[in-house]
Amino acid sequence: MKHLVVSERSSFKLEPPSGKLVVKEGDGVKELELVPSKEVDERIPYPLLNPIQSAFYRYYEGGSALVSAPTSAGKSLTAFLFLREKKGPKVFTAPTRALVYEKARELSKLFGLRADVRTGEVVELFKGVKSELVVATYESLALALRNKAPWAVEAGGVVVDEVHQLMGSRGWVLEELLAFLLEQGTPVLGLSATLPGAEELARWIKAELFLESRWRPVPLERRVIPLKEFPEFTAAEDQEERFAARLLSALFTLKEPDEQVILFVHKKSVGWTLLELAAKEKLGIMNETTPFEKEEREPYEIAFHNADVPKEEREKIEKAFREGKLPVLVATSTLAYGVNLPADTVLIGVRAFYDRLERSWKIRPDLLDVLQMEGRAGRLGIKERGRSFILPFGVKEETLKRELERKLEEPFRPHLLETLGTKESDRVLALFILIGYLYEGESYRNFLRRTYSLRNLADAPKVEELFLWLKEHGFIEEGRLTQKALLCVKTGLPPFNYEEFLRRRRAGLEEPVWLRPLMFVKRFDGLYEFIKKSERFEEDFLTVKERLLPCGNECFRDNTEWFLFYWEGLTFFYPNLRHPPGEFSYLGTDALHLLRLLFEIKKAGDLELEDRELIALAHGVKYGLSKGFYALGGIKGVGHVRANLVKRLLLKEGLEAPPLGAPTEELLELLTERFGPNFEEALFELLLNERYGHERYKDAAAREARTVASLLRRNRKGLLVDDRILRVAGLFKLGERAVRMRKRELAEELLR
Repeated sequence: MKHLVVSERSSFKLEPPSGKLVVKEGDGVKELELVPSKEVDERIPYPLLNPIQSAFYRYYEGGSALVSAPTSAGKSLTAFLFLREKKGPKVFTAPTRALVYEKARELSKLFGLRADVRTGEVVELFKGVKSELVVATYESLALALRNKAPWAVEAGGVVVDEVHQLMGSRGWVLEELLAFLLEQGTPVLGLSATLPGAEELARWIKAELFLESRWRPVPLERRVIPLKEFPEFTAAEDQEERFAARLLSALFTLKEPDEQVILFVHKKSVGWTLLELAAKEKLGIMNETTPFEKEEREPYEIAFHNADVPKEEREKIEKAFREGKLPVLVATSTLAYGVNLPADTVLIGVRAFYDRLERSWKIRPDLLDVLQMEGRAGRLGIKERGRSFILPFGVKEETLKRELERKLEEPFRPHLLETLGTKESDRVLALFILIGYLYEGESYRNFLRRTYSLRNLADAPKVEELFLWLKEHGFIEEGRLTQKALLCVKTGLPPFNYEEFLRRRRAGLEEPVWLRPLMFVKRFDGLYEFIKKSERFEEDFLTVKERLLPCGNECFRDNTEWFLFYWEGLTFFYPNLRHPPGEFSYLGTDALHLLRLLFEIKKAGDLELEDRELIALAHGVKYGLSKGFYALGGIKGVGHVRANLVKRLLLKEGLEAPPLGAPTEELLELLTERFGPNFEEALFELLLNERYGHERYKDAAAREARTVASLLRRNRKGLLVDDRILRVAGLFKLGERAVRMRKRELAEELLR
């Protein structure tokens, strides 16, 4: 393996194009000219390759490679240099949908062709790959390899972006696809931010070239300032509020007038506390859904970006920050690993505390996250430098600096390796055994040996124990995978989740309760922070928990109570929830995946429901609607809160909702008969009394009532069934014929 380091003495300027490459190999140092783009490929739209790209072009000779470089170091063009001469499909994989679409745009321009995108959308299953360039999420590529999709198994080269995600909770998916690609000899390019033990990762992926960069496109100035040096501008009630108050004070002190700043916090509750303090200081808050009441105030000056922010709001926030219309973004570490949003300055709040259980000091965020957060500092071509302020609280400045340096000296430890022996790793290991069996039959242990984390576990008693469990539960019979095992492999559903679904179903538990194990990628832990302060929260939550008592502890281990809370529409009573938060805001996509899974389970003989019942359940998931009200999700444009407004009105009046697929006019007539043509007055009163609870919200309630009434009247000629759910169900049942069918024809065939 050739190991090169791009020195910090390298340089690069956009205007005029100039610079140099200083590269270290062993004890030797070379100073080289940057490579003119026209010597490489006429499709490259700028005159010079930067130092990292120049080093890769000069030294890469084939095979696999690993490039470890800061954020915004031009890794997309490095991917182009790697893929451009590869024969067969060219595949780029990234951790998130947002990054997939971002990279698809960049690579499409470089290659001069349209990229096919694979992000897990169900409709993609019915669209063949036509381009030689495919950009996919990790999970989409892993499933494509399991299902032997030609674009995946015949790939001439695969770029794995953000390969340091091996250290995160989804790292096991990366281990699986890397093990497969390496075994079949597919050249892999790993693109990574700085991470500990990178050389060990390079050896595992059999890299011919390992390229590290000490050079940054925009020089970074780092300062460590103890947070205690900034005053508390407000009286704080507890330690967390004191921490948030000092962070806000540091922001006011350190931010320059024309800068865009990202302020990183180590956990969501600190971020929300900080945002609430900012609201009290009369700053314009861009977030609409918050755990506290706020005034509408423009221009927007600050927003909080984290996994619990509703999808609609998160996209607006990202767009505003990217376009320079939002000066301050508070964020958790999810932003450091997600979409590319560079800033002029980053502030990083670091909290140290003593863990009494483990009897050791802990630093949060993890120092590897701190290094990744710093990667957001610097906007190439806009500012000549990026600034990083690390703000420790509870830890000495010298200690933090020393720990940051030591962090990169730690060994390479993927997340799966760190969690071995836990229930989480057992669940993954059981699925890995099935995947290994798919690839190698009785020699499935060979597949485990090719992974990084499980290679020393292949012959351990735990593997034999799980293998026997899989046989006892009917996943392996007569030396072959059964239909339900193939279902797990095909969809990624862990076998433990399948068995838990069957247990709950056989126990006669409620629909959302037995559906929950099938939604295995969901945590459903994002509601509590938004509603915990409400007067009615304890009563609502107790009601939900009592309904789950027959299920046992498993229902509380996987947060079924929160899914049931949403399903029952109890969120309607919390006016600060303008949109369902976090994962709940993505349930439209999850409902389609679930629908596919339900059809597969029915085919396997483990679910005796009519097709229309499966379609109805998908409506319940997407819109958070309980049994008997699924059709309300079919009001075009209605959404979760508004659908539950109509539900509450029907319940209050003792009226039954029309069946799924009925004409919208049927619902309109039902309301008109009871309330007259101006039924929005009834909607208004219900909103004011049950959702808002205060006269000061009269205007908001009136607007919402008018909107819902307008939706119903506008869709008078429509059907009460969600277009996407119906179309996807049609594709599963009828194939491509469903594409040519009208909505009414599909409804007649699938909902009869």
